[in-house]
Order: sequence, then C-alpha cells, then structure tokens
Amino acid sequence: METGLTKQNYGRQSHFLINAKYTLTRGEVDLILTLLTVITKEDKDFKDYVFDIDDLSQKYSRKLNSQQVQDSVEKLFSKSLKIEISKNQWRMFNWFSYFEYNNGVITCRFDKALKPYLLEIKERFVISDLRMILPMRSSYSKRIYLLLKEYAKIGKRTFNVKELQDMLVVPDSHKTRYNKFKVSVLQKAEIDINKFTDLEVELSEKKLARKVVEVTYIIRKNNNDLQAFIQTIRELYVNQLLHYTKEKRPLKCSSKGYLYYADEENEQIDKKEAQKLWEYLHENRKELYVFRENSEEMQKEVYLSSIEFFKDYLKDNFVHKKITQLKQGEKTLDISIFPNGKLYEMNGEGLSDEREVFRVLYGLGKEGKIVVFEDL
Repeated sequence: METGLTKQNYGRQSHFLINAKYTLTRGEVDLILTLLTVITKEDKDFKDYVFDIDDLSQKYSRKLNSQQVQDSVEKLFSKSLKIEISKNQWRMFNWFSYFEYNNGVITCRFDKALKPYLLEIKERFVISDLRMILPMRSSYSKRIYLLLKEYAKIGKRTFNVKELQDMLVVPDSHKTRYNKFKVSVLQKAEIDINKFTDLEVELSEKKLARKVVEVTYIIRKNNNDLQAFIQTIRELYVNQLLHYTKEKRPLKCSSKGYLYYADEENEQIDKKEAQKLWEYLHENRKELYVFRENSEEMQKEVYLSSIEFFKDYLKDNFVHKKITQLKQGEKTLDISIFPNGKLYEMNGEGLSDEREVFRVLYGLGKEGKIVVFEDL
C-alpha cells in the first residue's frame, strides 16, 4: 500500500491537539509526528498506514531497529492525551487504535476519536515541517516549538508557568524547582528552536514578588536556522576557512557540499560527525572567518593560524619577491618562494633546511618580527 511516508514532510494538527496535556519521549513524539505526515487534507477518514523499518529510518535520517519501534509503540499505548475543550469540559484519547508488526512491516491506524483534530480541520490548526522537528533532542523542545508555531503570526506567546508545566506534564522536580524547569525545558527549547527551526525566539520572565509566574517567548522569523545556514555555506563559501574545531582543526566545505578538515587531504568525515560539526559551526556562526569583518587583524589571524595557511599566503603574495632577510652564519639571505611553495634564496645561496626555514619564518610572523602583511 502506498503510504507517502518517505515523500511528504508536513503534518497538520488542530490547535486543540497542540495544546493538549500529554507527556512523551523524544522517540514517541518523533513517531507520532512522522505518521502525521502520511495524512493528507483530502482524507475523509483514517486509513491503515503500512510501512517498514527502512521507510521510517529514511524519514528519521537515522538507523532504527524493530526493538526501538516496538518500545515506542508499547509505551505509546500506555499514554493518553487530554484535550480541554473548556473549563468544565475535557476529553481523553489514545493516539492509535492499533499497531501491528509482521516481519519488519508495520501497520497502524490513528484512533477514530482524533478525526476532528487531524482530518477536515475547520478551526485553527498548525502546519509543521518534520525536518525541523526531528533534529531537536528534547521532547519538550518539540512541544514548545509547536505551541509557539501557533502564535508565529502574532509574534509572541505568554504562558502561565504552572499551566505550561501541567500541559507538558513535567516531573515534580521541575515544578518545585523553577530554575531546573527553566534550564532543562525553557532555555533548552529556546536554543533548539533557534538552531533547528524557522522560528527565532527569545525568552523573558515576569515575577510576582520573587516568584516567576509567567514566561513569554518573543517570536520572529528565523533567517539563521541550521538548514539555511548549511545551504549558505555550500553556495557561497566553498573551500574557504570556516572555523576551527575544539581540537584546533581547520574546517572547510567542499564543492560537493561536504565538510572536511583542511589539515588532511581527502579525509572523509562520516555523516554523524559531520552533523555535529555543522551544529558546532552554526552555534559559533558569529565567529566564522567568512562572516567576520574583513579586517587586517582578522586576516592575520587566519594566515597565522597554521603553517599551511601561512605558506598559502606567501605563495599568493611573494612569488619571486623578497619575503625577509635571514642570517645564516656570516651570510645574509634574501628569502623568496617559488609558485610550487618551495622557499629559495634570491642570490643563489642554498638553503640548508628549507622546512626549518619555513618554521623560522612562521615563528617570526607569529611574534610580529617580520612584516609580511603590510599590503592588507
């Protein structure tokens, strides 16, 4: 049966469902939101949705096994959601009426009681892009993103702290210790949403006496979300120095759009590590060399950051020109460089150790004892 599981990335939910009370793990939220993408606005009723583990893994962009899916499904069936229609009216639901697993093939159907909230929605609803939600590692971040997405056009949303805690069904430790709730839930959501989604949010608090009673998220369009950032780098900054890792390794992006370490030729970075590096670059985007002001000091910092970049600078600017003078015994040597990057003495004197001369030049450059940047 055709499910559309690996084709459509958008899901639609009624605002009642967005604001329902429930608690789910990251894996459970991902499973529900992924299956929501199977539903189309033309559907009049829920169908049997059929897919296999490979379909789900492709959608998640990460490898899954049958045990992980089984664990998520079993836990989902023990977790209900509560929709409050009004102050004196509420409804309790299960997400699915059944799941079946048969030799790697999964069949499921949403509970028919959810039809008013997922099919033929006539009232307020939220459309979300699964590709923005899956990368977030916190289930609370995913929930808060959907809550804020509903108010994106308004530009802000204010929550009573206790009501938000109840909606998210946070543990008692988060209720009794606001700072833990703030760090683990509210600020974590702010970071995740700004990093991965189309929203840019900013958290503020309102106190009564010394107690925080309300929190507000200011909501703006995010022009610096991770995917847009990656696309910008791939299109505009091919083979340019981006930044250094925590291990002081220089990062560049190839013409094929892959990150690579500039201090190693043809080194392949696996997909999982590359994703972490993209996130690291995004988090430090204000410090990227390609985004910083093109000042003399910045360029010096780049060229002196490694001996290889220093060599590249000399090749670009001093081919057959005097770089500096060095003393070798009683002789004074005028040092220059060939187009191939080899140093030589302009008056024909031989260099006893060309590699050592490079190290000396590099050391003098870092100490500011030779002037090679005066035309910057």
